[in-house]
Amino acid sequence: MLKRLLKDQRGPALIWFLIFLPVLMLVMAYLADYTQATTESDIDVQRALEMAVRAAAMQVTPDSQAAGHPRINIVAANIAFRRELASNLGLDANTLAPLKGSAMKTRPDYTLVVYNGDDTYAAGGALEAYKYVFSGGSLAGGAIAAMGVPYTFGITPGDILPGGGGVIQTTLDMPGVVAVINTSVTKILGKSSITPVRWAAAKIVCPNGSCGP
Repeated sequence: MLKRLLKDQRGPALIWFLIFLPVLMLVMAYLADYTQATTESDIDVQRALEMAVRAAAMQVTPDSQAAGHPRINIVAANIAFRRELASNLGLDANTLAPLKGSAMKTRPDYTLVVYNGDDTYAAGGALEAYKYVFSGGSLAGGAIAAMGVPYTFGITPGDILPGGGGVIQTTLDMPGVVAVINTSVTKILGKSSITPVRWAAAKIVCPNGSCGP
């Protein structure tokens, strides 16, 4: 059969195709992985995180809003943050475990800081600053010191550092939230996963500067 293929003009082309087929498959696999890394790691996770921090920052207490000095309810902020993550990443609303069909391979870990800068409206749930850490399926949290606004936070792959530090810094000049998330995204090809680490921040913005810090 090999001799017939060599005599036929189509034979060499077929042989070379069979030889290079594994190479073509590797290139296709690489391109598929790169595309998914761009769409799911860099875009889907980032967008979900951005929507989650916006939702968290919108949890303003009624008393502070009425007074024209909006402050964020720390409990409501975490609930809204988790709800948006679950909705946009295909996660269980209570456990954040991936649902069937989700691109997420494992439940995410996240750190969320809700920063108001003072405790003027603490009675309504707007503590001056609070840090949530969700890791391994367990949620922990605690109050952190606040020093008014503007205030700078440092961002690392697994933490948010009050006062700066880390590779990235972000500054809030109004009450707001900062979050960092670690998650694994299932690849289209192969058994390994992509593990994006993303961060985002959101702050209260009033139309025409109608409210103060």
